[in-house]
Amino acid sequence: MNVFVLKIVALVSMLIDHVGAVFFPDMTILRVVGRIAFPVFVYLIAEGFRRTKSPWKFVARLGVFAIISEIPFDLAFNGGVDFFANTNIFYTLFLGGLAIAAHKFLPFIPVLGCMALAEYLSSDYGAYGVLFVFCMYIISNFKLRLAAMAVLSLWQHAWMLSWGIVYLVYIPIYLLMLPATLIPVALIALYNGKRGVGLKWFFYAAYPIHLLVFALIAACFDCCRRV
Repeated sequence: MNVFVLKIVALVSMLIDHVGAVFFPDMTILRVVGRIAFPVFVYLIAEGFRRTKSPWKFVARLGVFAIISEIPFDLAFNGGVDFFANTNIFYTLFLGGLAIAAHKFLPFIPVLGCMALAEYLSSDYGAYGVLFVFCMYIISNFKLRLAAMAVLSLWQHAWMLSWGIVYLVYIPIYLLMLPATLIPVALIALYNGKRGVGLKWFFYAAYPIHLLVFALIAACFDCCRRV
């Protein structure tokens, strides 16, 4: 399984997740499918930093798309534009990439600062997401990386433990979050290290474009309801 196939799987998963979040918030199964996307994208970002000859250009590219994506992200999910609160996933990936690039000059300290900044900006996945990106880069052994990926993927849903077993029995669909979030680990285990088809800019652009389309559709639905 090459990079292109992994990106397609993650992209489709993300689209399904966002359809659920924007249009069908009560259809939890769509959010379950969406658990596949983030760990795969995180791994591929870290893999990109292992391969790139220009890490700071990579960081800059992530930063540019963080800014570009914020308006459609806020329109789709937050109902008002704010570049410094409830920010999109590219903020998290940018800060994770910044931690990786700066790590070569000041080992491990930058990741703490980037995690703190992610929390301040309330970026998607926050400090946890930045740490996930950094761990996928810093762990050199592939099997250890997979193990860390499994732990971090499950950690994403540690909040469910606070609900209590009784609550989960009444809403069993949430239990599917745990196996779903381990699917990316299995996908990465099949990764062959090859890039496959390019289309780099397509995958970057897909994020803000689909959010803008979803925001416009949601706005149209809202207008129709008021008429």
